[in-house]
Amino acid sequence: MNKNNIRTFALWARRKLIYDIKNQLEILGIFKDSILKEYNHKIPKSYRDELAKEVMKRGFEEVVEEAAYVWFIRIIAFRYMEINHFITDTSKCFFDSEESFNISHIEFISEISMELNLNNDEKLNLKKNFSNDLENLYKTILILRCRKFANILPDIFYNKNRYMELLIPDKIFDEESILKRLITDIDEKDFKRGVEIIGWLYQYYMSDKKDDVFNGLKENIKITKENIPAATQLFTPKWIVQYMVENSLVRVVKGYGINRINISELKEECSYYLDDYKEESEILGDTKSIRHRTEVGNIENIKIIDPCMGSGHILVYAFDFLYEIYKKAGYEGKKIPRLILENNLYGLDIDYRAVQLGTFALFMKCREYNDDFFTEVEYEYVNINMCTIEESNDISKEEVNYFVNAYIESKNYSDEVKNEKFRKDIEYLVEIFKDAKEYGSILDVKNLNFVTLKESINTMKNKIIPSFQLSKHILFEKILKLINQGEILSGKYDAVITNPPYMGIRGLNDKLSSYLCENYPVSKYDMFSVYMEVCQRLAKENSFYSMITPHSWMFLSSFTALREKLIKEGNFINMIHLGARAFEENVGTIVQNVAFIFRNGNVSSYKTKIIDLTKEENSREKEKKLISIKKDKTSSNVYIGDLKILMETQTKSIAYWISDNVIKLFSELPPLSSITKPRQGIATSDNKRFLKNWFEVERDKIKFDALSKEDAMISEKKWFPYNKGGDYRKWYGNNEYVINWEKDGKEVKEYASKLYKSYSRTIKNEDFFFRKCLTYTFISEDMGVRYCPNGFIFDVAGSSVFFEDNEKINVILGFLCSKVAKMFLDTMNPTYNIQVGDLKNIPIKEEMYTCIDIKEKIDNLVRENIEISKREWDSFEISWDFHSHPLAKRGMKLSEAFKIWEEKMKIDFNKIKRNEEMLNKIFIELYGLQDELSESMNDEDITFRKADVKREVKSLISYIIGCIFGRYDAEAVNNYRIKSGEVEEQGTKSKWFAKNNIIPITEDEYFEDDIVYIFVEFIKEFYGEENLEENLEFIASSLKKKEGETSRQVIRRYFIKEFYKDHVKTYEKKPIYWMFDSGKNDGFKALIYMHRYEPDMISKIRENYLKLLIKKYEEEAERLSLMINSEVINKKHRSFAKKKTYRIYNQIEELKKYNNIAAYVDGKKIIINLDDGIRHNYEKFQGINMVDSKGQEVKMNLLCKI
Repeated sequence: MNKNNIRTFALWARRKLIYDIKNQLEILGIFKDSILKEYNHKIPKSYRDELAKEVMKRGFEEVVEEAAYVWFIRIIAFRYMEINHFITDTSKCFFDSEESFNISHIEFISEISMELNLNNDEKLNLKKNFSNDLENLYKTILILRCRKFANILPDIFYNKNRYMELLIPDKIFDEESILKRLITDIDEKDFKRGVEIIGWLYQYYMSDKKDDVFNGLKENIKITKENIPAATQLFTPKWIVQYMVENSLVRVVKGYGINRINISELKEECSYYLDDYKEESEILGDTKSIRHRTEVGNIENIKIIDPCMGSGHILVYAFDFLYEIYKKAGYEGKKIPRLILENNLYGLDIDYRAVQLGTFALFMKCREYNDDFFTEVEYEYVNINMCTIEESNDISKEEVNYFVNAYIESKNYSDEVKNEKFRKDIEYLVEIFKDAKEYGSILDVKNLNFVTLKESINTMKNKIIPSFQLSKHILFEKILKLINQGEILSGKYDAVITNPPYMGIRGLNDKLSSYLCENYPVSKYDMFSVYMEVCQRLAKENSFYSMITPHSWMFLSSFTALREKLIKEGNFINMIHLGARAFEENVGTIVQNVAFIFRNGNVSSYKTKIIDLTKEENSREKEKKLISIKKDKTSSNVYIGDLKILMETQTKSIAYWISDNVIKLFSELPPLSSITKPRQGIATSDNKRFLKNWFEVERDKIKFDALSKEDAMISEKKWFPYNKGGDYRKWYGNNEYVINWEKDGKEVKEYASKLYKSYSRTIKNEDFFFRKCLTYTFISEDMGVRYCPNGFIFDVAGSSVFFEDNEKINVILGFLCSKVAKMFLDTMNPTYNIQVGDLKNIPIKEEMYTCIDIKEKIDNLVRENIEISKREWDSFEISWDFHSHPLAKRGMKLSEAFKIWEEKMKIDFNKIKRNEEMLNKIFIELYGLQDELSESMNDEDITFRKADVKREVKSLISYIIGCIFGRYDAEAVNNYRIKSGEVEEQGTKSKWFAKNNIIPITEDEYFEDDIVYIFVEFIKEFYGEENLEENLEFIASSLKKKEGETSRQVIRRYFIKEFYKDHVKTYEKKPIYWMFDSGKNDGFKALIYMHRYEPDMISKIRENYLKLLIKKYEEEAERLSLMINSEVINKKHRSFAKKKTYRIYNQIEELKKYNNIAAYVDGKKIIINLDDGIRHNYEKFQGINMVDSKGQEVKMNLLCKI
């Protein structure tokens, strides 16, 4: 299955459908901000009025989103059924061209009419349309087919809103229509490989929205109930689904003792089934099964549920498994699909779209096994057990009373006890399902007599509904849905199998997080862990549940109570520890997973089988490894043991790989907290407001080296260094942020007090501010600990370790950067979430700081590593201690400067690697771990950047631009030029200096301060004229010079196409050099240094560059026109002149529009405040609304979009 093509199509299709449907709405006179009363369009007025009313009620965007999805899934469904021959040729929806559609439907007109049950008038209307309007004919037939399939799959094809037919995709036969692209973009073979393609399409379709939700989380926007489906959509790899289904259902089938089922043969047929460590009879000491055996032998009584069913992937494979069991038990093939749907499979989800797709997938399975299934469903509908969780919020007390009274009236006799019971049951359901979309299937519903309730509903329907108004019909349907979902939620199941949502409590809205705290105190920290309790509750006693979850619950101290509860109340039969990259989609290395089978009943001394697949690089490799382990019974990847014993160790984690020696070290040695004070940092509650990268604000407002709170106050500075974690890095670095801590954090504290009543909830450990410490990243692939000098405040993501005795700081840094500390930390918590509690518990050998010889060795190695790492960090301009670029060697050839730098970096890299290996050796010997750890280090584990010619040249260019702007002084010791007077002085000395703070970038050298010209002038002056051409050639070759290009052309191309992208990336989308950009034709670009911005800057750009450039382009166009018309010029040059003329005319048009928007913004004389940060100031020049020369409102950017 080509998932890249599927992803590309789904993303494109969503955007295309949304765009097209918005256009269709506008044609109907329905706009985002207004709805026209009069419109000129030949459609039923009632349909259009219904649509307009819906837009007013729900909002323009929501209606567009719904319509886009409805038609996307309908088209996908028809394509799947067509390719798999589940519908007849007359129902074909996809054609290569208008002509093939025309021929097909002329040929099958009679059959189409019969199939769609058309009356004579409708038949005549179809025939009439063949001659003049194929587009509308196609739409008509497609709509009629949707109506026909509404009898089979109402969830997908039934129009509960008639207006949906108005929004059918337009221009069906265009090359860029969704139907045409579906034919060309996705191979038919992918649709033939199975119904799981529907799930993949839906996941990709939702990925834009998912990105929006997670981007919102970064801005502290909590996940609402409407966005939970998008945030949690993740398709489970098929082999993991098979593992969960096979390992659950083989045991269920065995427990049921179904006749004619050979369990040994069944196990052999299952690719991913893992045997118990011992058979149950051996564990229990007798021949009785511990499984619950009521109704032995009846396969129709097996109940399986997925409480987070998504698009039904797990249920689809469970269907296949059960089908084979039914066949082995002797059932007739065609009858099996209905039996499975009506008796065995149950599913719940808060996302109605997912339930639609899950139902569709299961119906396709039924059709796969029974050719007559669709026909049978039309005559007798299947009672499926799949529910979208519905809310009761819009059912009033008056409606409940009406409903109960209707129940009383429908009975032939009066029974006050039963009447009251009925009332209480209905009131209970209405109450418990309030805000149910927030909670989904975590709701704990008590077991009412749902059979009686449904029978009562049917009686009421038959006797009373015929006389009801439409609103009463709707009320009955709403309450019936509550009864159905209540029955499923209160049920008990033989197997519960799911991939739950992964959402930490911090990202949840207040309502949901409060509910978790109240109802799931031991598992409240994440939705996946809550579902571990939910699945246990849904499972019958001694039956099974199976899940794939993040593996954090196995290790984090916050989940200790959950681990203890689960191990006390049941047994983990087996687990496959997947680690990172278990999913086929790239979800990064932060999410690490485990899949397991759990028995809801405890057997003492039970030994769990755990298979370690964490070392395999991707999902496919993990699958291969599991299969090979099944064959190799002696694999070292298999652990068998009693989890209760692991929980008795000091770590209380399921660190199944740890040796007796390590357990002994944990129990006998003092913890790190005995000599240090690990502390969690503060949360500002609004990072966007209070935190800035250091380069955003004025440097002289920053106090880099405050020794204490008092020192900070005396300085009267506003900004102070702030540890915020950052990338994985050891020894030194990641010093990038500053915090507004003016007047002892007055603004931050006032804001926190306003939010939480007391600022101490988020502002913690103030006594440790500005102290020398060790710091590390809270979420990281590895334990990267760094030395942090005085002057810093620290964040929750940049937690820190403090010392009463700073003499120990180097020793402990060396230890925490060693393999030994990593092993201890991985034992307690191998997740990427490094907890303060875990750090505190690392066992410490006192000899490392009490033995003078050992301490001196460690001190010297660590001190050297800090120095080397600091030098490397400070060699990049992102450091506030950056003094000079490593290639900025006056009078030297750049090739020689790079060789010197390359050799220096190589020496330092090898030195830091050797030192780390020596430290490993010291600590391995100290702890007696020679048999468990090796001192050697891989190059990729050394957090030190080797020299790279392309990177160094690009950073040199950036440095030179900084010199041209006056940000740097290549001759100064500290490199920074801060005072305006110094800037003016430089402007009188060097012709390359940007005195007006503007550097134009154009395709030719139109200005004397053209960027390439002044760049070359700097190279000539700084490195010497005699080295100029060689140095320019070195730069050009490093930037991937193309054949035929001169070095200056390469440099110009880099400035036009790549420089700003690199700058924005280096400065993490907070560029200090701003690029004015006229648009895609590259008509005009110019850089300014935002720290030198003045309100008249745009005026200077317009007067000194834009107007002149328009004139120069017009002159150039005139010159080229003469060339084109000249008989003297050869054909090749005339052709070139034509192309260039066309481009220049586009550039002139672009510049005129840009000049208008520049004039408009110039009139505002925008003032920027550096303390507001780059993004806030940058946005003042973006998305400018104005009316153009044609009287149309346009939105334009003055600066390059980032």
